[in-house]
Amino acid sequence: MNRYYLTIVSLMMAVVMYGCNKSNPIGEEDHSVFEVIEHAAIHMQDATGLNVTADTAKPGPHLDPDSIDHRRIDVTLPAMGNGYGGYIHFGPNATGDRLVCFDIETALEVTNRTGSGDSPIAIEEVFTVQQIADSAKTTFIKSAYLFEAKTGGNILKIGPVSQSTVKLIIEEAAHDHH
Repeated sequence: MNRYYLTIVSLMMAVVMYGCNKSNPIGEEDHSVFEVIEHAAIHMQDATGLNVTADTAKPGPHLDPDSIDHRRIDVTLPAMGNGYGGYIHFGPNATGDRLVCFDIETALEVTNRTGSGDSPIAIEEVFTVQQIADSAKTTFIKSAYLFEAKTGGNILKIGPVSQSTVKLIIEEAAHDHH
């Protein structure tokens, strides 16, 4: 009986110690991103957000980093071709991964405005409504995009979508929420 108990305890410790593969940085990143999405869902439900009207041309209205920190942004989108869409931009104080979470499923393109023009920023990962519901346990966020924001102007092109308003949250992808 004692030997059986020790074997079970040893197996349980192995699962706890090695079950979450800490040597896999992608696994850690995915885990922390879903925590950020859960946190963003809380802000998505806040009573008031920052109101902004997107523009049909780059760069769109500027969002001050201090005014959007942990805050929902209610964006009114102009009509564009096959739906609604538009541009807004923000300039974080430091380069780093950012997560943009939307209350609807939408397309997103990101560029960085530099002195020599605009350069595309690669979307590192797109999170679908199903991934978000399964891993972050929320239905308030319908799509999320992870990318490396640069200091200066990060231009977000939202849409096209079928509705004229969207709600979004821009969060640092790896900050502590405890």
